[in-house]
Amino acid sequence: MAETKLLILGSSSLVGSHFIETYGPKYEICALGRRNIFEGTDLLASFSTTDIQDESKIREAIKLSDARVVINYAAETNVDLCEKEKNDKDGRVYSTNTRAVSWIAESCKETDKILYHISTDFVFDGTQGPYSETDETGPIRTDIGWYGYTKYLAEKLVIERIPNSHCIIRMSYPYRANFELKTDFARTILNLFQRQNLFPLFTDQIFSPTLVDDITAATDYLISNNARGIYHVACKDPTTPFDFAQKLLSVFYPNTDAIRLKTASILDFNKIQGRAPRPVKGGLRTDKIANVGFPPRSVEDAIMDFHRQTVQSS
Repeated sequence: MAETKLLILGSSSLVGSHFIETYGPKYEICALGRRNIFEGTDLLASFSTTDIQDESKIREAIKLSDARVVINYAAETNVDLCEKEKNDKDGRVYSTNTRAVSWIAESCKETDKILYHISTDFVFDGTQGPYSETDETGPIRTDIGWYGYTKYLAEKLVIERIPNSHCIIRMSYPYRANFELKTDFARTILNLFQRQNLFPLFTDQIFSPTLVDDITAATDYLISNNARGIYHVACKDPTTPFDFAQKLLSVFYPNTDAIRLKTASILDFNKIQGRAPRPVKGGLRTDKIANVGFPPRSVEDAIMDFHRQTVQSS
């Protein structure tokens, strides 16, 4: 029997779709999204095809829903494509990542709903990480990309509009097995390595690659415990892209002699015109969510799970 009714925005996203696949039987889920990838299943109570930029439909859906909890997974997340719209408040990125969030938060306030808003480590400027939930966001010491800035503004709107009825969940570099609609950092490494075309990997960037399973499990945990405030969900040990790739490839290709990877510097990459700046010292601290009873996993444990799922589906 369903425990709680949920209204999910962005149901076909990399993370949102996994939450529905995994926890659909536990909750009564109504969803809105660009496409219904769950048609023909019993994972959704209802679905509406809705563009997140359609203000009237978003407000109406929240107003008419009898769900107590709204989860917003909807976002434009391709950081380099987002950068092409930098400072354009009439563009799709700002409309999706910021303006729509103001409608969602206002509608939740009017209907006394709780908003679980999915955010990102890109709201930090990447100079002082790994970051805790109390660290200051935004362009403090250096600029941040348009994607991160629009998500930073969205967080401010959520906190301002519904100060006592929100839970912001920041995640970092999510990856998962077996999702056809969008790739991710881990699967890109594997695919390019197989084609002998893997790009050089940063040895001087700190980040927190996180298996989507852990993000959705943490979200379920926070909902079940009626959590409020800001929580970081990530692997417990921030690493570098180079070290992550080495660990990933050693699991998928254990019999390959001394896998040799090319190295690069994030500092050089961030000088490239037209590319979104990446956090240099990024990553998320996870002490807070661990202290409330949800222990994040190590990079190694998550990779082993990722490998198991990939093998089982092949």
